[in-house]
Formats: sequence, structure tokens, C-alpha cells
Amino acid sequence: MPEKDKKNLLEKLNKAHFATRETLEKVDLEMVVFEDSGWRVREIIGHIATWNQETAKSLRAYQAGSAYQIEELDEEETDYNARAVAEQKKRSSEQIIAEWEESYEAFRDAIQGMSLEHFPGDMQFPWDERGDIVTLVGYMTDHIIEHQAEIEKAVQK
Repeated sequence: MPEKDKKNLLEKLNKAHFATRETLEKVDLEMVVFEDSGWRVREIIGHIATWNQETAKSLRAYQAGSAYQIEELDEEETDYNARAVAEQKKRSSEQIIAEWEESYEAFRDAIQGMSLEHFPGDMQFPWDERGDIVTLVGYMTDHIIEHQAEIEKAVQK
């Protein structure tokens, strides 16, 4: 994989993160986004932070020659996400934002630290799937973009 492709992945992640940060500057973290679950903006940001950290763990494990997968993950990830959000409800909004920023840095740093030789290889994702780094980073940046768009849509209601 050429260095420019790695740079493009990092740019996509950065763009998604900074777009979300821009959205957060104009919303109340207590605003409910999903009526059915009651998830507010802060739960969505905490959710993104959780998955950024899990992705960073998988990337670091792969770089070290091992694998990481979340052990207690149910097929739909519903229980895992609910447990993570329950833990995050114990934290202040400031703590959630700080964890989100830290998780972005961990994810970004894991990509930056990856040798180019590892990019085409097969790695364990944090869930029960394997693939290459480009696919994993694509999934996760799309995940960030999707949630950022959901927050934006809720603001416009």
C-alpha cells in the first residue's frame, strides 16, 4: 500500500471527526436523538468513543502480531452497546467529550503507527469479522459519519 493511501484513510477519519466536532459545537449534548432508545447526543458520542477505542485495540493487536476481538459481543451488538452506554451515563458530559477526543486520537495513532506492509493483510476486527485495514477504517469512518448525520437531522427537527 502506498503512503498516499494511508494518508487518505487518515484524512477520511479526520474529516469525519472534525465534522462531528463542528456539529457538537451547535447542539445541546442532552438533546434526544433517538426517541425509541432515549439516546441523547452524549450517548451517541460515547458510543462512537467506545467503538473508536475497540478499533484502536484491534489495530494495535494486529500491528503486534496478535488479534483482538470483543469477547462479550452479541450478534447485533445491542447488549454490548447498552452496557457501554449505561457505564457512560455515570460520567459527565465533559468526561464523555474528553473520552471521545481521546478515542479519536487512539484510533488515528493506531493507523499512523501501522507499517505499510500490514495494510493489505487479513486482521481480526473487534467483532466477528476479518478483513484488511482499509475495510475496517472505512466501516468505522462511515459509522462516525452516519451518527453525525443523525445528530444533524435531529437538530433540524
